[in-house]
Amino acid sequence: MKKLSKKRLRDIRQNKMQFFNIFIMVFLGVFVFAGIHAYMDGMDKSADKYYKDNNFQDIWLSGENFSNEDLEKVKNTENVKYAERLLTINTELENKEEVTLETNFIETNNISKMYVVEGEEFSKDKKGVWFDSYLAKNLDLQVGDEITVTYQNMKITEKILGLVNTPDHVYFVKDDTEIFPTHKNYGFMYLSINELPEGMPQIFNQVIIDIDNTDKLQETKADLENNIKSAIAVTDREASVSYQGYNSEIEEGTTYSSVFTFLFLFIAVLSVTTTMNRFVKKQRTQIGTLKAIGFKNRKIINHYLGYGFIVSLVASIVGLLVGRYALGTFFLNMEMSYFEIPVYNTVLIPVVYILAIAVVVLITLVTYLSCRSILKESAVEALRLEIPKVKNTKFDLTTKGIFKKASISTRWNLRDVGRNKGRSIMAIVGITGCTMLMLCAFGMMDTMKSYLSWEFDKISNFEYKLSLSNNYTDEQFDNITQKYGKETSQTFGIEIKNNDKKEANTLTVNDAPNKLKYTNHNKEYMDLKDDGIYITEKLSEKYGLQVGDEITWHIFGDDNWYTCKIIGLNRDPQNQQLNMSRKYFESLGLTYRADVVYTDEDLSNTKTIDGVDTIQSLTTLKQGMESMLETVQTMIVLLIVVSAILGFVIIYNLGILSFTEKQYQFATLKVLGFKDKQIKNIFVKQNLWLTIVGIILGLPLGFWMLDYIFKSALGDNYDFNAYIKPTSYLYAVVGSLIVSIIVNKVLSRKVKKIDMVTSLKGNE
Repeated sequence: MKKLSKKRLRDIRQNKMQFFNIFIMVFLGVFVFAGIHAYMDGMDKSADKYYKDNNFQDIWLSGENFSNEDLEKVKNTENVKYAERLLTINTELENKEEVTLETNFIETNNISKMYVVEGEEFSKDKKGVWFDSYLAKNLDLQVGDEITVTYQNMKITEKILGLVNTPDHVYFVKDDTEIFPTHKNYGFMYLSINELPEGMPQIFNQVIIDIDNTDKLQETKADLENNIKSAIAVTDREASVSYQGYNSEIEEGTTYSSVFTFLFLFIAVLSVTTTMNRFVKKQRTQIGTLKAIGFKNRKIINHYLGYGFIVSLVASIVGLLVGRYALGTFFLNMEMSYFEIPVYNTVLIPVVYILAIAVVVLITLVTYLSCRSILKESAVEALRLEIPKVKNTKFDLTTKGIFKKASISTRWNLRDVGRNKGRSIMAIVGITGCTMLMLCAFGMMDTMKSYLSWEFDKISNFEYKLSLSNNYTDEQFDNITQKYGKETSQTFGIEIKNNDKKEANTLTVNDAPNKLKYTNHNKEYMDLKDDGIYITEKLSEKYGLQVGDEITWHIFGDDNWYTCKIIGLNRDPQNQQLNMSRKYFESLGLTYRADVVYTDEDLSNTKTIDGVDTIQSLTTLKQGMESMLETVQTMIVLLIVVSAILGFVIIYNLGILSFTEKQYQFATLKVLGFKDKQIKNIFVKQNLWLTIVGIILGLPLGFWMLDYIFKSALGDNYDFNAYIKPTSYLYAVVGSLIVSIIVNKVLSRKVKKIDMVTSLKGNE
């Protein structure tokens, strides 16, 4: 066995490039799979632990004011473990440009407990604030700093006692016009209810609830809806923007990671198994020699199993480690720059190890089957090189029609492709996969830019959005509209009745037809009519509703249900909701009270406006999205690089196999007088054919894969299809061609080094 071990090491050294390529392909496949799983599962497990350790609430109650009596009723409700009240308002941070804070006055902190990053633990008796640690970092605020916030005409000045995170602020955006938080202009802080400013009434507009048995969640919600009359809305985690926003990111990542990793692994494993099969067949005479000198079949098989097993095992282990701690950590850190989870780690779940083991087993099995087929032959037969079984009639095509006048190189290559279908198909699959991955990478960027243009350049036709205070006066409203225009809207939280189910959603009443626009299926502008309700296309598909059907809904806090005729479908890239004109809304007997004003006035130097809670610049919102795209671009560049490496390795590996198998033919051509340049052209021509076929297949498949990713991965709130620019198709084609041409140029140099005597005598 020691001699066989030496032989194995010698073979690996002599065929080092082939075994290095096998290592790289297995490594890349496991590396990508493990890396993406490590960060996606890390996000999932880290959040679960954070929610559990810090007692994330199960139910929210929203209302105007919850009294002590309401709180006791909640606590006495069956299945309620604990409940606490809070007052939530929006304040503006002084001396910082356009920074809004969700400010929470609380009595206790037993639910959604603060995770203190730095500073003191919360106490109701302490005077100070506990500030969002992510926003503090971007604003360069420290524990001990003094801050001032404004609310209407009041100012609150407090010292920062702690920098904190809370589990109900994991995904935290200012409003539905933002997708990813930037932690630069919006955050949160907590204060004791004792710190409420003088003159401000002590009211509580929220109650958060921890329950005993989550299996009885719906029954508990129903009891609270019936018993707590002060509650305008009773919602659970599934309706939480923070919880759903974070989970949607995990679901989206799971979908696209599954597609990409499957493609990587499929191409890599297919290439490796083909390579190992060819390598064992190349060892045919050595297997025959071992058999002739008395080695038993079992020892020979164990010897050759070691080639595939050792290389794939080492590559898988390295892929798991580097995938988790390099790629996984890189992606996880990138994702967590948007989400507020203080402690997170990459995780490898059992399925990742199982897949890595499966790759090793598959490669070992292919090696075994290849070796066994040779061992079935007698030693005498195995000592002879395998002669391709070719029927003359099979290639009559090359002697007929247009092929009869074709060059020798063309006819020779057609015959060679036909004789080696497996190798040719594998080359096409490799190029197809490389092209698909490159096109997807470029297409992802195109699609996101198309979405940005649709949302911010077409639908949002304003410069600033003024979110009005809940209790603004008529005088304040008149002053605002006189100065900034009368383009307004009002948005309600509603409940939709869909058969026997009730689902929370949103209704926007539009009185800003020139600022808040709507688009149809083809992204063309459409106007809202005054005789019915509009729903988005994606929502109509979800509920199975069409134009002419009726939809039943009610506003949270209002027991009256309304049944409206659907008169149109609009398409929105990120908000799936109901819409109607102000005139139709008021025809239902409802009172319109604007909560947003849209304007094109320059408010860059305006900090506060009476009656306005927040001033949002569309430019700032767009910049936040563009910064997110820069992060996506980093991931895309990494995907392109890995795709190019995988494509290069696959093409190079198959090229070596192809060249090795053709050495006898090339040596014969040399003897017949063919020059090296002519033989190089024959070799390059075939590879170029296969490359072009792979590219042609890869382009439509790449678009289909990208479209599938966006349709499947996007959450229920999003609706936009894949969009790929013509230039991106060109980049994918050029990228794949460059990879193929470089490999062919490198391999074609081997023609000069062919030893004609060795090559020709090897087949005797």
